Amino acid sequence: MANKSVVLYQSVKVKTKWTFQEVVDDLPEFSKAPLYVSWYEGKDKRMVPVGRDSKHALKMLDKKRAELAYKNLGGEIKESTECAPSSPDQNGSEGDVSSELKKYLADCKDREGQSGYGLGKRTSEAYEYRLGFLVEFSPKASVSAIDVEFMKQFLRFLRNHKRKRGNGKLGDRTCYNIMQAVSTFLISRNNNAAKPVLKGLSFPPTEVIPYQNEEMQRFFEACTKKEELLFKFFLHSMARDMEVAHCEVRDLKFDVNVLHISPKPDRNFRLKGKRSGQAKKGRKVPIPAAFMSRMKKYCADKGPTELLFSNRHGGIDTHFLDKCKRIARKACLVDWRDFDLHRWRKTGATRHHEDHVSVRKIQSWLGHESLEETLAYLGIVDAADEVSQEQVNTGALAEFV
Repeated sequence: MANKSVVLYQSVKVKTKWTFQEVVDDLPEFSKAPLYVSWYEGKDKRMVPVGRDSKHALKMLDKKRAELAYKNLGGEIKESTECAPSSPDQNGSEGDVSSELKKYLADCKDREGQSGYGLGKRTSEAYEYRLGFLVEFSPKASVSAIDVEFMKQFLRFLRNHKRKRGNGKLGDRTCYNIMQAVSTFLISRNNNAAKPVLKGLSFPPTEVIPYQNEEMQRFFEACTKKEELLFKFFLHSMARDMEVAHCEVRDLKFDVNVLHISPKPDRNFRLKGKRSGQAKKGRKVPIPAAFMSRMKKYCADKGPTELLFSNRHGGIDTHFLDKCKRIARKACLVDWRDFDLHRWRKTGATRHHEDHVSVRKIQSWLGHESLEETLAYLGIVDAADEVSQEQVNTGALAEFV
């Protein structure tokens, strides 16, 4: 026997905390507090916002009761996550999710910085994408009335949401990132409801595996001359994809075989690393002399401010990842789907570490803010690893054993 009991709640503030009070639904009108229709599905309690208008709320209450009665008789009803009215309620849309998010995203846009400070453009775009799920779930919900129960319902909604690209549902990491963005937004509106739900989430860390020499050899054999230069540049520079995309000829210091990875305010591009100051001044990475000689020939006909690896129109190329996978597939590599840009960065750092380059230097070349980040990146967690043992066995203290 399916549950048929449906209750109408209003969200009210008692001292400093928001709580739910059951509404006596035969009253003709009640306070203009945020209203919720609640029912049980098995042992799970569902609670959906229905706006502030009393007439609409009672209508949604009757509708949900009729739906549950119909389902109890064996009927099937397509569930809806939104019961709120499509137009603003009598108090207007001020304070609802949709209107508050517009203000928040506009503020994020205003904080975008070009000189290495403020938010990055891609950060604002990520916020807009992630917060779009909250709008999809419940655009008319009152931000001030969102509570832990609401956030639990939102999390269930995310876990059942289909990917916008590809097959399957949203992954754990994606759900976490969305919840984190929503929590940041709510905190900016003096609402901490998402924090306890976010705290209980976890996801498996993404392990970045370096390329093997044989894999790289086969990959480069399948490249054109320009493609080979591009991906060897990824390998030697250990740069992130957008850093490579924004590298200009003048960033190559041919006389000292150094690459200066720098922000490009004129291109609205900034680097990571606000705390350490790298976002403003950039970082310098040594490049093998033989490879730098090849790059010098490649740049012979280019101007100092031209991009090293532009698209066909001379602009920023955003298709490096597609090229990487296409070449790996062309090379008949079995795991071609696992080829990505980050693995070139990890491979370069790992090879330097195996050649006994200090972790501090690798940290500087990678542009990490902390030594701990680099240690975790390289997977240095055990004093029993071969490199550590070789260093203590052949180092300056070895004669004193």
